[in-house]
Amino acid sequence: MFPVLFSVGKLSVSSYGVFLALGFLLGIFLVWRLARAWDLDEEKILDFTLLTFLGGLAGARLYFVISHLQLFMASPLNLILINKFPGFSFWGGVLGGWLTLFFLTRNKRLDFWQVADIAAVGLIGALVLSNIGCFLGGCGVGAPSEAFFSIAMLGSIGKRWPVQIVEALFLLAALRLLWSQAIHFHQRGKIVSLGFIYIGIIKLILEPFRVDHSGAFFSAVFVLLGLTIFYKVTRQNPLAHAKNVLRSLSMQNLSKSWYNQKTNISWKVRNLKKLLKKSNVKFS
Repeated sequence: MFPVLFSVGKLSVSSYGVFLALGFLLGIFLVWRLARAWDLDEEKILDFTLLTFLGGLAGARLYFVISHLQLFMASPLNLILINKFPGFSFWGGVLGGWLTLFFLTRNKRLDFWQVADIAAVGLIGALVLSNIGCFLGGCGVGAPSEAFFSIAMLGSIGKRWPVQIVEALFLLAALRLLWSQAIHFHQRGKIVSLGFIYIGIIKLILEPFRVDHSGAFFSAVFVLLGLTIFYKVTRQNPLAHAKNVLRSLSMQNLSKSWYNQKTNISWKVRNLKKLLKKSNVKFS
């Protein structure tokens, strides 16, 4: 689409780099707002967020390089030439950021789950804008499609599913849900667990519409990890919770069915009265 936004002399500014930076700023802003709302040390939390972001960025780049060694074997210098050889791995970034955050909180003796909750909200906010940058830059290309909303992507033959934009919209909805829960009382670790579940489900839904399906395994792992953390921190019984959910769904279906039947009977009675009235039948 628009891999280069503008150029100043020989320096080219990539759209992906700009939106990655904007995503980082949005993530920082969300982290700052939550730290302030929770009455935490804002400066320390922001420092942790910056270091976690750098750790995630390093992990994302390293994982991408390992996955595409043929591009970097000839010249290892290409590793740092991101403008000419762009590429980051989401899963490598999550792993790098998670490990960085774990060691930072352990070293400073802070509550890991509390900081992770804040970081999860910032992460999803950053992912919304980074997906838009990915769309403009032509990375994470969708599968070929003839749908009316399919788009021609740079370096790809034919039109493609705009999976990056769809993912950005799903993540925006997930961010809204997560934010509404984060600003209210919750068990520590619940927000990050829900964040993992949301991200994993979104990526699993969109996986069939991508060219590369290698992320399906990691998406499933993300959902399972999120569920494990959720039941650990909330101390709920998974089986009992599943039964309650199924019971609630069955009650909703039952009430909906009863409402539909009642409406149907009401319409039949009304139509019968109209028919009898036309036939001059009087009720005693």
